[in-house]
Amino acid sequence: MKKYLPFILIIAGLLMSFNGPLTGLVAPATLDVKISRPPIIMPAIYKVYGNEDALEGKYSLFKMVITNTSSVPAKNVEVTYKVNNYLDWTIAKKIPLIMPGQTVVVNAYPAFPDKIVEKTTDSKEMVNTLVKGSNVSAIENDFTIPIKGRNEFMYTFLPSDEIRTPDEYFDNMKLVSCYVTPEDPIIKYFTQQIQEKVLKGETASVTQTDKENVRFMLGIYYATLVSHMVYSGTSGVPASISDVNSIVQNIRLPREVITGKTGLCIELSIMYASIMACAGMEPIIYMIPGHAFPGFRLKGNYYAIESTSIGGEGIGGSKSPEQAFEVGMKELQDFFQKAQAGDPRYFIVDVREAIKQGANAMELKDDAFLRQKIDEIARSFSTNAVAANVNTAPNSGTTVDNSGGGGNEGGGGNTDADNSGGNSGGNSRVIPSGYKAYNGVVNFYYPSSWHLRKGSVIPELKEVANNPANTVFTEVYKFNGYQSPQQALQYMQQIISTNYGGMLQYQPSGQMRNYQLYSGTTQVNDILLGWVAAFKPTSSGIVGIVAGANQQAGNQTRTIANIINSLQ
Repeated sequence: MKKYLPFILIIAGLLMSFNGPLTGLVAPATLDVKISRPPIIMPAIYKVYGNEDALEGKYSLFKMVITNTSSVPAKNVEVTYKVNNYLDWTIAKKIPLIMPGQTVVVNAYPAFPDKIVEKTTDSKEMVNTLVKGSNVSAIENDFTIPIKGRNEFMYTFLPSDEIRTPDEYFDNMKLVSCYVTPEDPIIKYFTQQIQEKVLKGETASVTQTDKENVRFMLGIYYATLVSHMVYSGTSGVPASISDVNSIVQNIRLPREVITGKTGLCIELSIMYASIMACAGMEPIIYMIPGHAFPGFRLKGNYYAIESTSIGGEGIGGSKSPEQAFEVGMKELQDFFQKAQAGDPRYFIVDVREAIKQGANAMELKDDAFLRQKIDEIARSFSTNAVAANVNTAPNSGTTVDNSGGGGNEGGGGNTDADNSGGNSGGNSRVIPSGYKAYNGVVNFYYPSSWHLRKGSVIPELKEVANNPANTVFTEVYKFNGYQSPQQALQYMQQIISTNYGGMLQYQPSGQMRNYQLYSGTTQVNDILLGWVAAFKPTSSGIVGIVAGANQQAGNQTRTIANIINSLQ
C-alpha cells in the first residue's frame, strides 16, 4: 500500500488544486456576444422595464445575442449587468447549456428604483454586462445609455430614417398610459373637488349610466375652464412621419397640467384620462393626425370631448362644456369613419387595456404645496355647475366593426360580450360549457375541473393546468429571447436529456392562426407522454402551450384538441 501512497497524494493534490473532480475539466467553449439597446431610457415607464410580461416583453434595457461558436457545449452560462447610480449587479438569465452553433437571446428587464421618476434632467449612465460560465472565459461589455427626465416621451424607438409608416412612428403609444396617474394623491384630491363641488358629491362610477359619465366628463372640462386653464399650442402630437424633430416630446404630468393651468392636446387628454380612471371610468384617448382628444367607453358606447375648447394660443375663445362635448362627438364620428376605412393614423389608446398589458403608471408622492394650489383652483368652482340632464344624444353609441381593431390599426371593438376594444381588439369570447378561461402570456380555455399551479421545473415553464388525477395537462411556456419555436423545442430536448436522462421527439403538424403546431412524445424512465404543442413568436421571444396526456389517461384527443383550438 505504501508504494502507491505518493501517487494517491498527487491525485489528491490535483483535486484540491482544481477544487473539483478531474472529470469536471472540460474543453473551453467560445461565445460570440452582440448587444443592442434602445436609444434612450424613459423613467416614466420604469415599471414596464421591470416586468418581462409587460407588452409582451418588448421593452428591455438591452438585448444580448449569444452564439456558441465552438465545438463544445457551453455550460452554466450566466448573464449579469449593472446600471451606474441605479442598479447593482443583477442576473439577467442563467442558461444551463448552449450547444455548439446554438444562439440564445437574453433580454434584461431592470427593476429600477422608484427614485428614477424624480429625475427631471437628462444624463448618460454606464451599463456594465458580464457573461461567464463553467467553461467560458468571462466576457465583459460596457456601454452608455441616455436616461431622460421623467417627462420625456419618445413616440418610437426606430431610427427616423427607417420610419416608413404611421404605425412605426407611433410604435410606443401604448406607453402613454404610464403617464395616466389615477393613483396620484394630487389627482385623487382634484377628482374629489370636482365630485364634491361641481357634481354635488356624485361620482360617475356609482351609477355607471351614460348620462352620469358624460356629466362627469363635462365636469372636468368645466373645472379647467373656470380655473382659466389654457391650451398651450397646436403642436401636441406629430402630424406626419416627416416631423422627425418631435420624435421625443416633453409631456407634463397631469398634476403639472392642473396646477400649471396649461397643456398641449396630448397632455390635456392624459389629464382627463387620469381623472376619469380615478373615478372608475374607462378612459380613451383618440389619436388623429396632429391632434389628440379625450373620451371614454361605457357598455360599448364611445364618447368624446374637445378638451382644447377652453381656448388658448392659435384657436381663439373658449366654448361651454356642452359646446365642447358637441365638438368632440362630431370629431368622434369623423374619427370612426376614418378608422373603419383603414387609415392607420386614426387609432385609440385604450388606457385600461394598456394597463392590463403591464403599461402601469409611475408612483408619485403627495405634495402639500400642490394641494394648496388645488384648493385655490377649487374656489372658482360652482356647485352643480354642470346640468344633471345633460344630453348624451349626439352620435351616442358610435361604434366600430365587431371584428375589433384598435391600437395602431384603428378603432376599437364593441360587442355585448366583450367591451375590451382598444389596442387588443374587441372580439367576443364565449367560454364553452365545462371550461374556464386562462389569460396570461397566451389565452385559451381548459376544463373547469382542472387545477392551475405555477411552473417550477424550468424558468420558461410559467404555469401548469392538469386534471385531478394528474394524467392530462396543459403547460404554458414563455421563452424570452428565443427566435423560433424550433429553438425552444431543441432547448426542451436538451433539458429532458441532460437533466432527466429522457428523450423528447417531435415533428411539425401544421399551423393555426399565428401558431406553429407540433406533435410529439416525451419518455422518462417508464413514463410516456403524448402531446401537441402550439408556439408563436412575439417581440420578446416565443410563447405557447403544450397539451398532452400520459399513457394511463386513455384517449384524450378531444380534450387536447379543444384546448389547442381555443388559443387566442
